[in-house]
Amino acid sequence: MTELRPTSRKRKVSAVKEEATRLASVIVRATKGPLCQCGCGRPATDAAHIIGRAYSHTRTDLDNQLALNAHCHRMFTNHPDDWLTFLYGLIGEDEYQRLKRKAIEGVNQKFDWFEENDRLRAIWKQLEEEAA
Repeated sequence: MTELRPTSRKRKVSAVKEEATRLASVIVRATKGPLCQCGCGRPATDAAHIIGRAYSHTRTDLDNQLALNAHCHRMFTNHPDDWLTFLYGLIGEDEYQRLKRKAIEGVNQKFDWFEENDRLRAIWKQLEEEAA
């Protein structure tokens, strides 16, 4: 097993943030898929955020994402009350509130996207090695 080199600090933060977001999506779909977690039976094509992506401290938190298909993702986005009811049934109100607190408490706090990208790269590498 070769060791991963840290993400270069010379890269733009926005590019590293997008890479971390993409990696989190791939990891969620690989570990929580292959089928939509709503139970519809369709293939999972999206990683849906429980607490919206605007919050850095939960944006790439793997506990904050579910594997859904595009149709269900859009349906829940357009019907937030149904989304909350679904979430409470799937993860429970306590877990939802924990994620919400984590997101809100992180507002106005610096988030290290380089460190987060390295964490996600290591998880993805481990998943690839386990699959080989």
